[in-house]
Amino acid sequence: MNKTQLKEMATRIKTRRESLGYTQERFCEVINLSASSYTKIENAFQQPSLDTLIKIAQHLDLSLDYIVFGGQAPQDAENFDYVVALLKIADSDKLLHASNFLSQMVKALS
Repeated sequence: MNKTQLKEMATRIKTRRESLGYTQERFCEVINLSASSYTKIENAFQQPSLDTLIKIAQHLDLSLDYIVFGGQAPQDAENFDYVVALLKIADSDKLLHASNFLSQMVKALS
């Protein structure tokens, strides 16, 4: 992993930690890691071990793939369940309309 990739991974971890309201100190306690080691990870001075990366992923509710490689932002399970529920009650015309709308949005953003 090069320095740029390490910085991007550190940013994804820090951003998610902060969005969940964890301080660095509290998060270190949760994942049972020393503050100095965690600070090195979050400041991109040290690549975490696989065990540490797994703990971070589990407690931040992120996939290892997202943490290491980026890509799509993590999906909030509650929002995902809400969307699934809406899709189940929508009739076929509404689903077709929504599909067309989303297709146009994807094209516009590309």
